[in-house]
Amino acid sequence: MRKPSWWLTAFWLLLALLPLPAWWGQAAPRAVGLAFLLQAVLYFGVGYLGSARLGYGTALLATAVLGGGQLGLRAVWLGKTGLWWGFLLVDFAAALGGALLWRWRASHYGADFHFDLIAPWYERLIHPQDPHHLLEVLQLAPEHRVLDAGGGTGRVAQFLRPARQVVVADLSEGMLRYALEKDALQAVAALTERLPFPNDTFDRIVMVDALHHVFEQEASVRELWRVLAPGGRLVIEEPDFNLPMVKALALGEKVLLMRSHFLLPQQIAAFLPPEARVEIVTTGGMADIVATKPARA
Repeated sequence: MRKPSWWLTAFWLLLALLPLPAWWGQAAPRAVGLAFLLQAVLYFGVGYLGSARLGYGTALLATAVLGGGQLGLRAVWLGKTGLWWGFLLVDFAAALGGALLWRWRASHYGADFHFDLIAPWYERLIHPQDPHHLLEVLQLAPEHRVLDAGGGTGRVAQFLRPARQVVVADLSEGMLRYALEKDALQAVAALTERLPFPNDTFDRIVMVDALHHVFEQEASVRELWRVLAPGGRLVIEEPDFNLPMVKALALGEKVLLMRSHFLLPQQIAAFLPPEARVEIVTTGGMADIVATKPARA
C-alpha cells in the first residue's frame, strides 16, 4: 500500500504539538469534552500516518513523547496535572487505533473503509445524472459488453444502455450492494489491479472518478487494457489535476486519510501501451482519457 507523504505526516505531527486541552483545563465541561475529541482526532492521525511512514513502534513512541510533553507543559502552566492523565490515555488509545487501521488496510490491499461507511448515503451526496458526454464518447451498441471499473453503487453504470451486459467491479462490497438493486447490473467485488476476467472480455470499459482512489494506478490502467477487446474503447474520467480547485480537493482527501492520489491526464495516458490510440478531452473540471484498442487484422 502506498505510504503517505512526508509532508502530510509532518503536518499531523505539528498539529499534535498543539496543547489545545491545556487552555481548557479550568474551563466548562463542554469545552473539556471538545478538548478530548480534538485530542483523539489529532492522535489518531499520528498513529495512522506515523505507523505508515515511520513504523508501528515509532508511531506509539511519538505518541508517548508528544503526550508526555503536553502533560509536562500543563503542569508548568497550570501548576497541576488534573485530568491531563485522562488526555494521555486518550492519546494512546487513539494512536493505537490509527496504527491498527493502517495495518488492516495494508493487509487488505489498501481497502478503503470510507466507501463502506458512506455507501447508504453516497447517491444522496452525489446525485446520479445521465452522463451524456460519456455516452457520446463510448458509442454504445446493443451487442456490447461493458465494464464499469470502480463503479461503486452503479451511479454511472445504470445509464450504460443499450449494452447487453453491464458489470460493476469495485472493492467496496457495501457499495456493490446498492449496485445490485439497480436493473440489469451485475456486480463483482474485485481490485482493478487484479480483475477476474479473461483477456479481451469487454467491448467498452469506463472508470469514472475512481482512479485516484486506486493503490497501483499504472497496474490498474494496464489491467483495464488487458480485458478490453480489440476494437474496444476505454474511457478514464478523472478530475483535471491541472486546476487549482482539484488540487484543493486532493489536499482535503489526504487530510481525511483517504488513499487518494490524483494524477495529471497526461500521466494517466502514459500508462497505456504504445499501440493505444489516445485522446484527452477536458470539460467542466473533468478530464477524459479516451483510448481505443486496435482491431485485429
